Amino acid sequence: MGNTYAQERAGIAAVQGYAADRKQIWRETGTGDVGIDGQLEFVNEQALATGRTVAVQVKAGPSYFQHETAAGWKFYPEAKHRNYWEAFPLPVLLVLHNTETSLSYWTDARQALRTPTREERAYIEIPGTNVLQKSDPMTLFENAGVQDQPFIPDLHDVLKRLLATESREGTFPLSHFDLFVHGLTNICRSIYYGMDAVCNAVEYNLSVRKSEFGMGMGEPEHNFVFGFVKLLVAQNLAQIDYADCLIDWIDRQMQPHFVAPLTSRGRALVALIHEEERAIGRCRCSAR
Repeated sequence: MGNTYAQERAGIAAVQGYAADRKQIWRETGTGDVGIDGQLEFVNEQALATGRTVAVQVKAGPSYFQHETAAGWKFYPEAKHRNYWEAFPLPVLLVLHNTETSLSYWTDARQALRTPTREERAYIEIPGTNVLQKSDPMTLFENAGVQDQPFIPDLHDVLKRLLATESREGTFPLSHFDLFVHGLTNICRSIYYGMDAVCNAVEYNLSVRKSEFGMGMGEPEHNFVFGFVKLLVAQNLAQIDYADCLIDWIDRQMQPHFVAPLTSRGRALVALIHEEERAIGRCRCSAR
């Protein structure tokens, strides 16, 4: 019993040490642990807590490294933990800590359990390449919506970014601004995203330009439109389940499909667009 407890504390200490080294916030679960040992909150390069949070479950000791695979190790969770992690409202990082090497390995257990392409449901595979001590915090928090683009504080600059981000392909005339305004729904309270919305926006632009060509779409165009989803998340414009989007994007190799409520910031951006439209209208009336 004493040895098991010591191993568990060594695993928790490894996560705590990682958070301290990488200037992240670690909150250990005090009581009532039924499958979550604590939470990590992402702190950005400006040393600001972001609210982007993942749950963490740590398993420590040599017994957890017995089921080796070509890519890492198999972990066999109890049924109650599988159900609990899959339903958990946050990504759940499963960390295996090797007390002999003092190295820890991780994977997002919730994401693994939710992925529909999984053939074997009994175990979760922890990749040997996911060494916690060598992992960039942004990688750990990807499923929580942390992006590799900076947050833009001023909404006027966000609007400029939407307008300026355009596809350069002649058969795919589209901007992120097009996707935003074409996707507004529910009396501008929500935003819709899917391949049909993308196609409708492109075909509308082709029609306006009286293009003799039809829509062309390949890998660069798919990356371009998925970049719009990343922008929505990075700029906190809509309440998007980004982890679910990644299941479609990475595992199923298709564009995600969702209707997401706008955040207060997203609604303020809509108001700004309306304000700019009215200002342009007034200018046109004055010019006449």
